[in-house]
Amino acid sequence: METPEPHARVTLQMLYGKQLENERLLIQLTAKLGYLDTVPERVAQLEIQQAKSAWVEKIAWAALVGAVLGIINQLTGTL
Repeated sequence: METPEPHARVTLQMLYGKQLENERLLIQLTAKLGYLDTVPERVAQLEIQQAKSAWVEKIAWAALVGAVLGIINQLTGTL
């Protein structure tokens, strides 16, 4: 046995209002997604910048290890 579906009155004004709301949401979404076209370029620039500054970290670690080994060498040599 089929269940009766509730009847709702839909007016042109309701449809028009919903269409305007959807268009507003579409405009907002388009504005937010407009920045995504520059994302790959910005990511590539960030990767290049990080690669250029990676040597600083390597030198800092090498200096720290050298200093610690030098201190250990001095301590073991004087004892």
